[in-house]
Amino acid sequence: MSFNYFTIQTTAINSIRHKVRYAEDEDNPQLLSFWLMAEQTLLTGSDINIDEDARWQMYQGQFRLLLDVICDNLIPEHWRQLCLDNIYRPLTDLNRISQCEISKKRLRHLWLELNITSQYFHC
Repeated sequence: MSFNYFTIQTTAINSIRHKVRYAEDEDNPQLLSFWLMAEQTLLTGSDINIDEDARWQMYQGQFRLLLDVICDNLIPEHWRQLCLDNIYRPLTDLNRISQCEISKKRLRHLWLELNITSQYFHC
């Protein structure tokens, strides 16, 4: 399974992404922290030039995956809520690396998207 939001695709990280996305280990809330840490480790341990664009893609991919979970009514509510509670993490990381007005504008758009979506889906 491939997750198009992410530049780096490995069998191991895609397996974790799949577990997060489809709540396959829904009674393990530590899975989210493990996944986010694994993504960071994967980025820093890869051959990809670790510039702002690579980090931006990773954090935005994390945001998109978590937002997909939040919007999926077939996922148990407690897992969707946990994802909503943790979606601030990639947004905070994006805020930290946003230096120019273009990236700040993109980040504001993501916050707006989250605001609208979370009101619609009421986790």
